[in-house]
Amino acid sequence: MSLITLPSEKSDSLSSRIVRELIGRQPLLARTALAMALFAIPAALLTLIDPRLINGVSVWTKPFKFLVSTWLYLGTLAWLYGMLPEAVRRARGARWLAWTAVVTAVFEVAYIALQGALGEASHFNTGTPFHAAMFSLMGLAAVVLAACSPWLAVLIARHNRDAAPVYRRAVILGLWLTFVLGAVAGMYMGSRGAHWVGGTASDMGGVPLFGWSRDGGDLRVAHFLGIHAMQILPLLGWLLRDRVQGGALVTMAAGVLGVATIGVFVQALLGQPLL
Repeated sequence: MSLITLPSEKSDSLSSRIVRELIGRQPLLARTALAMALFAIPAALLTLIDPRLINGVSVWTKPFKFLVSTWLYLGTLAWLYGMLPEAVRRARGARWLAWTAVVTAVFEVAYIALQGALGEASHFNTGTPFHAAMFSLMGLAAVVLAACSPWLAVLIARHNRDAAPVYRRAVILGLWLTFVLGAVAGMYMGSRGAHWVGGTASDMGGVPLFGWSRDGGDLRVAHFLGIHAMQILPLLGWLLRDRVQGGALVTMAAGVLGVATIGVFVQALLGQPLL
């Protein structure tokens, strides 16, 4: 039995309609995304009741954040799959894309959750050969997972002819920028062995919800902006889909997002906090 099942067709709630639509567009990605959302609930509760800390915050904070992030990423991919003709969605290339995204995402989240349960760090933990190897594999999985977004962008560029041109442009730009900006910032963090630049090497007292450093540079800010281009630009493109100048505005927004991401990246390298 599938972990996530379709809601009853009799349900008229907006959330039920969205879930049905999402699963109809790409079942594997959608059900995995919904599972991540469900698992994020106990992870959030554990941050409140488990007293153990890593870098000044709960051992469950990172699993929770990655469950939410993966939920958004896979859910967005599933939704944008709907821009592909059904024959393309069922073709080998698109199916391989979905499986690649799911396998790499589940591997990352599972290891992060395991390390949280053990009270040990998952990222930048190279204290033993095993942990060093797993950190390298996590980095590889993260790059492959991020590469699924431009892969989908190529499929949409080749096969979609029905969407509004403004929206189509926004989706393609957003998917590409997610990889170019988000993955590059993530790879640089991995190569440095830390996301802090100056300041206190602790997440305690960071920016609420995000945990970004408030007394030094933090490379996670640039990674966050870049990785969410795939939500920001398509949403803007949908809002501007009927505007005569919508295409130009979307392109301008992509440029602004790119400049902003580079700006906060340089700011972090200079050891300056976002706030």
